[in-house]
Amino acid sequence: MSADSTAGDAAHTTVAAPDYALDAVTVTQERGPDRCTVYPTDADEETRLTTWLSLDADATCDLATMR
Repeated sequence: MSADSTAGDAAHTTVAAPDYALDAVTVTQERGPDRCTVYPTDADEETRLTTWLSLDADATCDLATMR
């Protein structure tokens, strides 16, 4: 639901998807779950410090299975 929707049948704002590619790195942990971090492919080192998303690797799925 968009920020300007107040009910289930209210109009929704459509926002174009950003045009950039993402990379992912999975790190195996000795203790705790493996972690997958996703970040923009063209991000420089400084940008990668602040533009990322990390999650438990077992929460991910193969893109082809979701299409």
